[in-house]
Order: sequence, then structure tokens, then C-alpha cells
Amino acid sequence: MTTDAEIWRAARDMIAEQGARRAEAYARRQIDEMASGGNFAGNLVWRRIHRAIKRLNGTTAASAAGSIRR
Repeated sequence: MTTDAEIWRAARDMIAEQGARRAEAYARRQIDEMASGGNFAGNLVWRRIHRAIKRLNGTTAASAAGSIRR
């Protein structure tokens, strides 16, 4: 079982290493790969990571836009 903290840490680390767009695309590819290979547990983990990346990207974009207006 992968904890929420591990999911968010993985998402944050992927964004830091690869950038927002590449991290999201990589997670999406992993979801597809796990599904095609029948790895349902891995698919679920990567779906959670992908969702966390999208949320972090949304938060980052919102905070950046807010800082520009100040």
C-alpha cells in the first residue's frame, strides 16, 4: 500500500526533476503501460501520482499568477 505522503512526494520530486509538463506526460505513459500490462495495482498508484501532479501544477500556476498581479 502506497501512502498519500509517498504519492505527493513522488509527484513533487517528478515535477522538480522533469518539469511540470514532462512529469505529467511521464505519469500518463506509466498509467497506459500498467494498464496494457495488466498491472492494476501499478496503474492505481500511477493514477494517484498523475492526479497529484495535476493538482500541484494547478496550485503552482495559481500562485504564480497571483504573484504577478501584486
